Amino acid sequence: MGTYKPGIFGPFNGTVGHVVAAKWKGKDIVKNSPEKTNKKASLSQVDQRSRFKLINDFLACCSGFVALGYRGVGKKRIPINVAVAYHLENAVTGIYPDYELNYAKVKLSLHKSIDPVIKPEFLVEKDGVLTVSWQMPRMRSITTKSDDLAYIICYNQMKKRCMEFPETRRSDLSATLTIPELYKDDELHCWIFFVSADGKFTSDTQYLGSVISILAS
Repeated sequence: MGTYKPGIFGPFNGTVGHVVAAKWKGKDIVKNSPEKTNKKASLSQVDQRSRFKLINDFLACCSGFVALGYRGVGKKRIPINVAVAYHLENAVTGIYPDYELNYAKVKLSLHKSIDPVIKPEFLVEKDGVLTVSWQMPRMRSITTKSDDLAYIICYNQMKKRCMEFPETRRSDLSATLTIPELYKDDELHCWIFFVSADGKFTSDTQYLGSVISILAS
């Protein structure tokens, strides 16, 4: 692997002949393209790929939240890579090939200076409305503000899709979301985290639990 200086047309990405160009840690690099092989993957490689796929499939549907929640990891680290590494180490349970996510260990944000949610409650009404409520902290950090943005995410485990609650502030103390008809009787997992209005600070992620969606017949 080596670095190169972009020419008059700027940097390029992709494969040219037997060379691959890419951006890595802020540098323009080139390396030889990998050689194809017919060698059968080892059990450990298959095991690792299975765990990676589980995590990547989940994070792919909520990558926008990861970009917000992990934005303070530093210039030399890519948010999604940090998130993948965390979840591989902490949020995978089971034995190959029956891996599952431990949803209580999911972190869509890293704790950066502001307080997490206080005394949250999560429930689903019979009319298909999800409600999340919380309280303002009595003793709070200097960077915790009433106008912190609340990001509340619901994940449909069966359909592998995420839903986001409408824009809400910490001072609103509650938020609601109507469940789509096609989600009837599906299990929904929910998390919440806060981001300061200027985007500089984030709270830790709190897992709110899971519910079975109930829609009026």
